[in-house]
Amino acid sequence: MPLSNAIAIRSDQHAKYWFDDGSVIVTIRRTLSGRDPEEDTVLFNLHSSLLARHSTYFGRVLKGPGTDEGGVKFMSLLEHLYHDTPLSSKSPFNHVASILRVSSPSQLDFPGLHALVRSYLEAMFPSGPFPFTHPDHLEEALALTTTYDVRSIRKGIYYSLVTTTDFETEEVEVGVQGQELNKRENNLENGQGGIVEDSKTRHSVLSPADVERCGKLMAGIVDHFTPILFTPPTTPHMACTDVFADKWMSLVIPSAISDGGVYKPLETLEFIKQLDWAAEGLCPACVREKREEWTEEQAVVWDKVDSWLG
Repeated sequence: MPLSNAIAIRSDQHAKYWFDDGSVIVTIRRTLSGRDPEEDTVLFNLHSSLLARHSTYFGRVLKGPGTDEGGVKFMSLLEHLYHDTPLSSKSPFNHVASILRVSSPSQLDFPGLHALVRSYLEAMFPSGPFPFTHPDHLEEALALTTTYDVRSIRKGIYYSLVTTTDFETEEVEVGVQGQELNKRENNLENGQGGIVEDSKTRHSVLSPADVERCGKLMAGIVDHFTPILFTPPTTPHMACTDVFADKWMSLVIPSAISDGGVYKPLETLEFIKQLDWAAEGLCPACVREKREEWTEEQAVVWDKVDSWLG
């Protein structure tokens, strides 16, 4: 924005990111209901060389006439660029998600930073069957993977949603939610070079399409894993087969039922592998053979998730 206009509302200068030696003023207008838009304007006096060096967007804009840009909260981006809160493998999800949005080609276009933060997002979510953990922020992470085409972790997020959540739209009306998502997507696509809020990746409930995929995944898991779970294994040795027949119902089934193990095949198989079968009477060869089979079954389940998702 023109410097003369900035001087007129200097009271809104950001406390940390207004540098006396800055060479470009960025205006961020916050959209708070019931407030005068001008009262909700924050000014940042930044260094044009730093912005242009890392951002294709700023490199283009700073060559032309000054413009008023608003909408996106890019505090996380500034904290990284000025080394106040740089990205690392220990960065919290919200910090990573904010920078992923702001650095994307559809917003401020920091290619190198976008690739870096994308790798940190991928590292937060498991992409294989063992060991398998379930991070937080699953719904928002899924929306980010859709918007920014991060395919490597989508399968794991769907699996976590099915095994740890109800994967419902909760109290959001499907029709209204769909209209809002379409509106937000259109706003993002039609930003015409300006900074626009990518809030469509911030909703904490799933889209109807994702709810449907989760339902298909659960159905596929249950159909596949139920007979495996409720059928005691056999072995080449009759004595070891008898151990499974005697112990399977008491050692495996109660825990699987109480913990919903029928739709958590990776975790249930891992639990079965960790049981002390030798202490129950299995010979060492059968213990080794069955644990290998259960590990192979984890890989089979993981491979089938793709087809179950559709």
